[in-house]
Amino acid sequence: MPDTTHKVLPEHSGMRLDRFLQSFGPDRSRAFWQRQIEAGRVLVNGRREKAGYVLKPGQTVQVEPVKEMPPALKAAQGSDAGLPDWVVYLDEHLMVVNKPRGLVVHPSAGHWQDSLVHRLLPWLPHEEGEWRPGVVHRLDRDTSGLMVLARHQKAREALSVAIQARQVTRQYVAVARGRLAPEKGVIDAPLGRDPRQRLRMAVVYGGREARTHYRTVARWPGMSLLALTLETGRTHQIRVHLASLGHPVVGDPLYGGRLEPFRHGQLLHAGRLAFEHPVSKKRLAFTALPPSDWAQLAQFGAPEIAAPYVYAEGVEPTTPQWLSALSIPTL
Repeated sequence: MPDTTHKVLPEHSGMRLDRFLQSFGPDRSRAFWQRQIEAGRVLVNGRREKAGYVLKPGQTVQVEPVKEMPPALKAAQGSDAGLPDWVVYLDEHLMVVNKPRGLVVHPSAGHWQDSLVHRLLPWLPHEEGEWRPGVVHRLDRDTSGLMVLARHQKAREALSVAIQARQVTRQYVAVARGRLAPEKGVIDAPLGRDPRQRLRMAVVYGGREARTHYRTVARWPGMSLLALTLETGRTHQIRVHLASLGHPVVGDPLYGGRLEPFRHGQLLHAGRLAFEHPVSKKRLAFTALPPSDWAQLAQFGAPEIAAPYVYAEGVEPTTPQWLSALSIPTL
């Protein structure tokens, strides 16, 4: 595919985006182009769209050059030593993990040999050429927390549908700089690639709709502990939305949240996950504490508690219980 920009002609009208790309790059499979689309490397009139997006004459499709291809998946060294201790639930249909900070979810540029998928490959049946088996949603590399992965295609399809239908509860905790006003609310701002820095996302006119619900749980001088729920799931959504308000996530160097002593990544953690099991139909709910370095918040003293529960009224842990579990003092 020698060119990176293509005009949609009348003869392409009604064609799916992934099929359109394959017509220009037949040496690549349609699954390959679907991965490029999902990774945000394909834009239609400057916007990200899904692989099944139906094109219209006159539109412009822009494709980032592909610099390298992922090698065949191989289990990470040491994965034969047994199930990692951060796997919190496993059955024949799915698994729930508490992803460590610093680990990408699936192979990507610069991470072809080690990812969450590599480390879990013995428990994730996959086909040759597949590079993200079981993945139905993602977390940023330096965001820790709960994720669900499917162990067969039927479960994967059911979980994907549930996520798209907003039937999966994904709740996060984050420490943001400053104090948000009002203390609870909805950030409704469209997101897209930052035109000035391609590694960043930004609030942009014409971007994809994005909504984040937030609630202040506790406060230190100059910092707030927030509980957040995603209504949509865009790349870097929480980080960009909070930064756009002038309250970046503490420890996030990409969006202006640098603060000593938090040098190992943003204080953002997917702490609660709840969904209906795709086969048994039983309601499953999980909570997980953030990494141990969050205990360094103790040096800022006991926070002022703004909400009795972290995630929702009546849903444990209570805010004092959560703080105490991290050795953070309470008043």
